Amino acid sequence: MKKIAILLLSAFLLSVSTAAYAGPKMEKRHAYTLKNLRLDKKTEAAFSPVLMQYLKDKKEANKKYDDLKDKYKAAEKAGTLTDSQATQLLEAKFECDAAEQVVKKRYYEEFKKILKPKKIYYAFDLANDKMSKIDGKE
Repeated sequence: MKKIAILLLSAFLLSVSTAAYAGPKMEKRHAYTLKNLRLDKKTEAAFSPVLMQYLKDKKEANKKYDDLKDKYKAAEKAGTLTDSQATQLLEAKFECDAAEQVVKKRYYEEFKKILKPKKIYYAFDLANDKMSKIDGKE
């Protein structure tokens, strides 16, 4: 019983400390994924910090593309994106997609220590849902 209490407390403290770093969108994605996986409390306590770290690592893998997308947002919106800018975006996207696949494979191995394959499949799927769906607008 003490081990479970310690595990729950440490998972809570870890999630609180990582939540401060994560930002509101990541927190929503984290909560949404956990809620829809419908895990028992013990499994959720073990999986929660691993999921949060996965979301952070996935975000970091996509940082280069996200930064460029933000940089060229106005040009894209106005329809004035140049071929050079489009090339930069495409190459950054390809690079980030490859980096994200590395992250997914690494976390697949981590998730296997906690979840069964069917739940892992759903975890990846839920973690990739659009924010509009997470916010209940879809």
